Amino acid sequence: MTDDNQQQPVLVVTGAANGIGKATVARMAGAGWFVVGVDRDRAALEGALGGVDGTAVAGDVRDIEVLHEARLVAERNGRLRAWVNNAAMVRLAPLHVMEPAVIDEMLDIDLRAVVFGVREALGSFLGHGVPGAIVNVSSVHARGGFPGYGPYDTAKGGIEALTRYVCVEYGHLGVRCNAVAPGAVSTQFDARARLEVPGRPTFVSNAALLGPMLRTSQPPEIAEAIAFLIEGAPVSVNGHTLAVDNGMSARNYAFPPDDAVAFTTGAW
Repeated sequence: MTDDNQQQPVLVVTGAANGIGKATVARMAGAGWFVVGVDRDRAALEGALGGVDGTAVAGDVRDIEVLHEARLVAERNGRLRAWVNNAAMVRLAPLHVMEPAVIDEMLDIDLRAVVFGVREALGSFLGHGVPGAIVNVSSVHARGGFPGYGPYDTAKGGIEALTRYVCVEYGHLGVRCNAVAPGAVSTQFDARARLEVPGRPTFVSNAALLGPMLRTSQPPEIAEAIAFLIEGAPVSVNGHTLAVDNGMSARNYAFPPDDAVAFTTGAW
């Protein structure tokens, strides 16, 4: 593969072991991409990459050296042309009772790691003259607040701001940075998010009811949107967030108050 134009395209996918990340690995590998998958669950990651053209980088995205290793592995296997920041985690509680360590962990994984993932992608693109594509996985949470999701909502809003910034700073080089914003998706991640409030029912018993289409998305649907932004969207689509949410962002929500959010010294 001496001709750069004939080199197999390579992309990095973080959070590649399950859910949207795993579906993205399958979708892009099926289209001829070499996939570098990153996840801290080594066994699940190797399973997601089994049978596809790619390799695993097992590690925590909070460690910037792991992200740098993913970049180097990608560059050794061709030309890095795309990067998908998908890794995320969530814990639920009203912000005033959430432990600082939990807040730090969410912001580190859900936002800081995305910033450094983007940084690695840009360093490779600029270093090799590649007008590459970045896709950040945001959420309906970036535009609407949800009870119990304070740091997660904050991180997703930051991801969309970062997406716009990259377009403005690097768009003249042909670099594209877009985001997808899923709503309710049938993943292990979504199931955990709706169950991790001991003793308190979630704000909705069936996440499908949040969207006008009365359904939850499947991971391959989100992967298809990611693939579109990497290889199918016109070059003019840049700095954009694509909602893939069954219409959730088109409506408002009525949330019952959380009993834990109350004055401790009586009514004012």
